Amino acid sequence: MPGVPSSKGVMKDSPARGVSGCRPKAKEKAVQVRSNLNFILQPSCNQLVNRFISTLDISDIRFDISFYGPFLKDLPRRLGESAVLDAAAQALISSHPFLHRRPGGEAPRDVLMLFGKSLRALRECLDNPVEVRSPHTLCAIYLISICQAWLGKQEKQSASHGTAITHLLRIMDISRYKSKFEKDLIVTLSVPVILDGICNPPVRMPETFWNDVMALIQQSSSPSPDIPRSTTTLLSLSKFPEYIHRPHSHIPEITAAYIKLREDAQNMHPYLDQAIEPAGLSSPVLGRRSRHRAAYTVVIALALLLNNILRAFDPENAMLAEESTYFCEQIMNEAELASRYRPLGAAHVVPCLIVAASTTEAPQQLACIEATLMDYQTDFEGFAWRELTTWLRAVLRSHRVRETVMPSDVDVLALGVPGICMTQVQAIFGLCLYSDCHKIKAF
Repeated sequence: MPGVPSSKGVMKDSPARGVSGCRPKAKEKAVQVRSNLNFILQPSCNQLVNRFISTLDISDIRFDISFYGPFLKDLPRRLGESAVLDAAAQALISSHPFLHRRPGGEAPRDVLMLFGKSLRALRECLDNPVEVRSPHTLCAIYLISICQAWLGKQEKQSASHGTAITHLLRIMDISRYKSKFEKDLIVTLSVPVILDGICNPPVRMPETFWNDVMALIQQSSSPSPDIPRSTTTLLSLSKFPEYIHRPHSHIPEITAAYIKLREDAQNMHPYLDQAIEPAGLSSPVLGRRSRHRAAYTVVIALALLLNNILRAFDPENAMLAEESTYFCEQIMNEAELASRYRPLGAAHVVPCLIVAASTTEAPQQLACIEATLMDYQTDFEGFAWRELTTWLRAVLRSHRVRETVMPSDVDVLALGVPGICMTQVQAIFGLCLYSDCHKIKAF
């Protein structure tokens, strides 16, 4: 089909085999990390460091927390420096085992108490004018948002975490950050800020912030990967909220961004085909392949979003319509293939499915996408994906309606902005594109 690769070559993976726990010699690693710390750990903190390292050592793709950001591997050496970060880390490692629980199952009382303790520590920290500007506080908010998703506690409070992250990034001077931990943390949280700006246009960062973020990325740049990846920069992605809400003023830029994403998808697609499936869910080769598939899925979801905007101004364009159908089919296919790696190894799928559900015009395809979303929802209970899908579909369709009347901008607030936060999933979505962990070497 013109403009996109053929779907015939997409591999149909066979079910992965084997389950792995922690890697061996976790204690030896813990001793080595602790010996590099520049302060004396209290016994309780010593235990926290050991437990956090043991959680990091879990390499089973379904429960590997490295999907949440490369900076996590540097977190143990920072434990003991910040009360709120310690409380958030304790809540995280205590919640992690309950990713295995059955849908609807309740975590034990002691785990919920630790989660509550982390929230209290955060509230106290946010009242401290010094600690509120610390990257440790920013990291703690992120860890707490992850715990909320794991424990199924997506209540009104959860909507405040994305806003809190945006506020802290506004008042921090990120140009002063030099450590890899701080740089990786900022990059990880930049995408949730962008995606929150789609649902809440007033929550937008100034262009100077994105220039500082790009400077951080350039300072941390690593050699080019052996496998093609997305060429869309964070600076380009930061313009997506403007493209979605005020497309009339940005058609040339939207067209250029769409062409680039489509070309990225074409370049990445040939590397999806693999003749032999690695044995075991802890296989490094499987990890690299799954990350490449995740990056490909995110790229076509972003392309699908821009495709739908362009179709609003060129509804008779048959090629755009054909590409839209193809991208939806590809997202569904990738969601099915990634399902065996749930919950964490497939967390990037949910935002992609939401885009597909918001843009498809085929009733049968929509029914299949919604059924898949309902299944995926059991991984992180309490997330009302249907509300967000309905809202995004209304925003995108409103451009078509207004184009037939007059080229004015959409009154997005009149459509009822959903009060939904999915920071941890949004972060994984972005890390598929921008984390050094996802600069894939040859399989």
